[in-house]
Amino acid sequence: MKILKKALITIMIMIISLLPCSVTALAVSTDTMVAKVISVAENEVGYTGSSSYSKYGEWYGYQGGWCTTFAIWCFNKAGESLGVKLYANIVPSGGNCNSMMSWFKNKGRYHTRSSGYTPHRGDIVFFDWSGNGSSQHVGIVKGTSGSTVYTIEGNCSGKVKEKSYTTSGSKPYASLSSIMGYGNPAWSSVGSGGQPTAPKAAATTKPTTTKPTTTTKKQTAPTTTAPTTTTTTKPTTTTTTTTKATKAKDMTIRAATNTLQIGDSVKLDYEIKPKNSVAVVGYFCDEENIIEISDTGMITGTGEGTATVVVCANDEIYRQCDFTVTAVSSEVTTHSPKVVNTIPYIGSDAPKTFEGKLNDLGINVNKLKSHSNYYIIPLSIIGTTGVVTLCIIAVKAVSSAIRKRREENGDD
Repeated sequence: MKILKKALITIMIMIISLLPCSVTALAVSTDTMVAKVISVAENEVGYTGSSSYSKYGEWYGYQGGWCTTFAIWCFNKAGESLGVKLYANIVPSGGNCNSMMSWFKNKGRYHTRSSGYTPHRGDIVFFDWSGNGSSQHVGIVKGTSGSTVYTIEGNCSGKVKEKSYTTSGSKPYASLSSIMGYGNPAWSSVGSGGQPTAPKAAATTKPTTTKPTTTTKKQTAPTTTAPTTTTTTKPTTTTTTTTKATKAKDMTIRAATNTLQIGDSVKLDYEIKPKNSVAVVGYFCDEENIIEISDTGMITGTGEGTATVVVCANDEIYRQCDFTVTAVSSEVTTHSPKVVNTIPYIGSDAPKTFEGKLNDLGINVNKLKSHSNYYIIPLSIIGTTGVVTLCIIAVKAVSSAIRKRREENGDD
């Protein structure tokens, strides 16, 4: 019996000692992860959505420009198939182009094209089509050949496409000059290595019009009263407990409206949950020629178009919404910029206002309001005429019914 017990103990010790080796053997290599992400992206080539709708948006829970959601969807799909966490780990969990870039910068894994960095397969590539220092598009690096960079990108005219960028390519959509830089995922943090250590990120200058704001609540350490001792009294000690900071778990955003005219402003507020949690919050925009964002979240319309604004908390929680800016009507001789008070909630999961629904249908509500003198009077005349007509028809119908009844009763 003793021999049997010793044998069982020996076998258990051997199994336990071999466990680390088994786990290491099962670790996924960097090359495998990169190849899987590229394979997932390649299988999506040809998918067609629209400029503001895609199945990737359905997965993420937000419909709008979807180049970013396509990229993180590919990482999520690849990670699920390999049994490793890639999404919200080595790539951010959401956001737009500029907030994703900031995420990589904060981790020291962003490299500008001008730094001479050679992109790796699986890197996130950031583009600046307009040359204003702000990113408007992202893709996944499929590979390189010399100075040529090959990519797979979502939302290229509503489709997933493979593209290439060269020094002689047409500007801006095929030229290397449109590439701002690259975000290099930390593959080795979830796999077993295989990719050379990325070059140290060069210092970069943040876009002048996008300034992430920090709203950090500092925790102050409690004070402790030193014990006092006398010959006749026992020492007395006063102690206090330190309140541990609560991690932010959710965030909602709200504004009074998401439709503005050039020069108008609206405050985009946020609320962190739970209320006593601490968070570092930043505002980001993918079209800085359409709106400007202040440090406090004041949105100001500067040009016509639709821009996506992202509010990010602790580089983990992302909420976003679109703002549509229209020109001041030429029929209006004067326009006083207005600041709209924050009242209703708007966001990725918020119910849209009636005006927002009309804008989605392509109806410019602001222009309708500014041209009201062209249709209010005609509509009033038509409405009044319709009411009078219905009244006349009703009177005739009643008269006819009375006359018919009299005839049936033999009345004169």
